[in-house]
Amino acid sequence: MKKRTVISMFLTVISAFLTHKFWLSANTFNFYLFISISVLSFLLFYKISNYLADFKSVKNKSVAEILFLIIFFIVLFIPMSNIDNSEISEQENRTLAKLKPIFTKQGKINYDFGKNFNDWFNDHFNFRNKLIALNSYLKISTNKDVEIKQDGFIDKESGFIYYYRNFYRYSSKEVQNNLKPLIELNNFCKQNNIKLYVLITPPKEDIYKPKSSIIAIKDNTPFEKYIQQLQKNTDLKIFYPINEFKENAKNNYIYFKTDDHWTDDGAYTGYKVLMDAIQKDFTNINVLTPNDFEYLENNLIRTDWDRKFGYGRTATKLGIFNLDKYHTTKYRYYKHKNFNALKTTITDINLHREKDYFYPKGANYKVILLGTSQNENLTEFIPFTFKNVKRIRTNNVKGISQTESTKIMKYHKKDILEYKPNILIFCVTYNNLSTLPYFFKD
Repeated sequence: MKKRTVISMFLTVISAFLTHKFWLSANTFNFYLFISISVLSFLLFYKISNYLADFKSVKNKSVAEILFLIIFFIVLFIPMSNIDNSEISEQENRTLAKLKPIFTKQGKINYDFGKNFNDWFNDHFNFRNKLIALNSYLKISTNKDVEIKQDGFIDKESGFIYYYRNFYRYSSKEVQNNLKPLIELNNFCKQNNIKLYVLITPPKEDIYKPKSSIIAIKDNTPFEKYIQQLQKNTDLKIFYPINEFKENAKNNYIYFKTDDHWTDDGAYTGYKVLMDAIQKDFTNINVLTPNDFEYLENNLIRTDWDRKFGYGRTATKLGIFNLDKYHTTKYRYYKHKNFNALKTTITDINLHREKDYFYPKGANYKVILLGTSQNENLTEFIPFTFKNVKRIRTNNVKGISQTESTKIMKYHKKDILEYKPNILIFCVTYNNLSTLPYFFKD
């Protein structure tokens, strides 16, 4: 056996070891993928060894040049040496492509395997996350209008902070895939005599666009058109108040400058959109007006479960703690004039993070407010509208990992059915829509 053949076989074994995550998926051996990679690797290395031999003898090249070629071809295998099996990209806030086999379970050939494999590899190759971060850094590193942080940047002129990942906009295919579970949720609610109302909050970046042009915001028309189609062609009551937000943003802060949550003014805008729809189905409900509240101003931020004021999640994650420099904007906060009449019971134990509100003057209906932290500012309004409200938090729950928390019905279906609500309000941010395909997963 030729020496070159032996070397090629040895390198093939090494490449198979380096690429084991290619053909070992969910601890199941993928025979077809393993054979394909092994054969291609052998042919590649055999060809390289032949080429290097000719390169040395015929072209009389130096050892350094030959070594350079060897290193070059070895580097080609680095992207496949450690495949990232994540299903969701936190940097981009989207669902990553899944690998579909050459042969389906029915034994048929997947003729789109090449394109699918390309999409999957582009979403999962080694060091991809670092390259995305490097690309973002290079885009803005020479721009004097922004201050760079690890996961985002500060627009110096406006004072707004932005996450890089929040600039991602879904394709038409992703929009349909992400919103499909909401149709299933609507069917579940109808089967159990529950009225469902879905509120999707627009991205801050679409309301307060960065002054600097370093980050391009993609057109979100496919998403808005699909929402309109759902409103027209289905009985799903779904709302995306982009126009209301833009209008209100002319005079008020709808989002915090140093946080990616909406302000009380933003939450009240969302509340009004919801209640205009709910009141059509439940005509005896009184919708809260600005006269029902007292107001206070604060340059700190209140967004989360504990209802305390702080620096904001985005600012904290980006390492911004300078109050004088970055937290000078005064935000308006709402406090219901009959605040003391509201009785609140908090449950924060394993698998359950809930608040039960009782307001004697509210409309006599049972309401569930379901969702993540964006819902917290709605608790300044919803509990004062209805007599009984249950707030179910779907993330940062004890005993449930962040990945598992996307499987909402797995952990909260029983709570919903036992409470027997008249109304279910599900509020989700645009940037979190990529988690919805796991809504009904076990």
